[in-house]
Amino acid sequence: MSNLIKNKKFWWIAAGVVVILAVLLGSLSSVNASDSAEAETAQVVSVTLTETVDSTGSLAAEPFANLNWKTSGTVAIVNVHPGNFVKAGDILLTLDPTSTSASIVSAQADLITAQENLDDLLNSGTDLAQAAIDLKEAKEEYEDAENYLKYLQNNNSIPQTKYLARLVRQGNGWTYKYETETFRGPAPADWITEAENDLALKKAQYEDARREYDRLLAGDTSQDVIAAQAKVDAAQATVNSMSIIAPFDGQVLSVEQVVGDVISSGELSVNIADLDHLYVDAQIDETDIAQVQVGDEVTAESDAMPGVTFTGVVVSINPVGEVTSGLVKYDVRIDLDQPEGDVFLPLGSTMNLVILIGDETTSLAVPITAIQNDSQGEFVWVLRGDETVRVDVVGGAIIGEMVAVTGDLQDGDVVATVRASGFEAPNPFGGNQ
Repeated sequence: MSNLIKNKKFWWIAAGVVVILAVLLGSLSSVNASDSAEAETAQVVSVTLTETVDSTGSLAAEPFANLNWKTSGTVAIVNVHPGNFVKAGDILLTLDPTSTSASIVSAQADLITAQENLDDLLNSGTDLAQAAIDLKEAKEEYEDAENYLKYLQNNNSIPQTKYLARLVRQGNGWTYKYETETFRGPAPADWITEAENDLALKKAQYEDARREYDRLLAGDTSQDVIAAQAKVDAAQATVNSMSIIAPFDGQVLSVEQVVGDVISSGELSVNIADLDHLYVDAQIDETDIAQVQVGDEVTAESDAMPGVTFTGVVVSINPVGEVTSGLVKYDVRIDLDQPEGDVFLPLGSTMNLVILIGDETTSLAVPITAIQNDSQGEFVWVLRGDETVRVDVVGGAIIGEMVAVTGDLQDGDVVATVRASGFEAPNPFGGNQ
């Protein structure tokens, strides 16, 4: 049958108060058939179709980190367990200092001494100390403004709120009812402009603070302060190598050690992720990529989570394809919404994705076994009163055991379905064919 097999898969929802899909028992009274052949009947039904593109990908979270030890030793403190929520900078595990190298033990003492020397230099003058504080704060504000602008420019899934107002009747008059709608998408142009202006201001303030600090620092002690700060930073980095420290706010997924474990440098200790931001990177075939658009809605399921359905949206499409097993594929990023309830989220599990690429359309459908074909094309036999009438059709999407068709049919029409190979079609001119 031509036109019956499509490259896309379709969802369908039977429309109408009652849709009869079961085959009605009994042979077709007006159909002549041999003794060994049987014909049954079924009804034409109305279905709703949505064109989709299917793909797969792995469930991931952003940010995600594997935290490894930077030195060897014996675990002395474990502050977290899988499932715990932590803040950036929290110390998760720590080694026994006596089990580490001598350089780390001495670094602890060096850090105390270096910090005291730096404090003495900075506190030698109130103005210089305040200038150092101002410079540090101005630098942090400038970096925050710079990072925020990059976030707006490069992220296509920024949380936003739209405010809507509509007139509603109230008593004998009308009033406005205000509603809010939240969504994710690229940053509006005015947001980016405002962030650019704020970055320019923060940069100017940072440069002013730097000049003031340099002015006050100029003199015999300037190089001493720089050297003292460098010693503090170096000692702090060495001391930090004894601990696993959370790099961002998130949830601990796994902890590989317990107190007393002997570990080596580079060994995995903790997996941590922000499970509030889930996504899937999918690869779409070149035959389908032109139909996928940023903003397309997505549903996703995983064999690892039976009964759990995710919703999401396409947030980015890489326009540069890659050849995979001889086929050109395009990377598509899909951000997922949080599922309802307390759900176990196995990162790395395969997600089966359905991307909705078209609007819903209504069509008529018949059983595949009702479609016949001859030199004139596809057709079905329709029972109309006491007659069996040939109706030419064009087959479309296959929906299970049904197929969408176009032709001179109506919802509820009764068509013949062929169950045996010996079925003989009725002769419209009377008698057997």
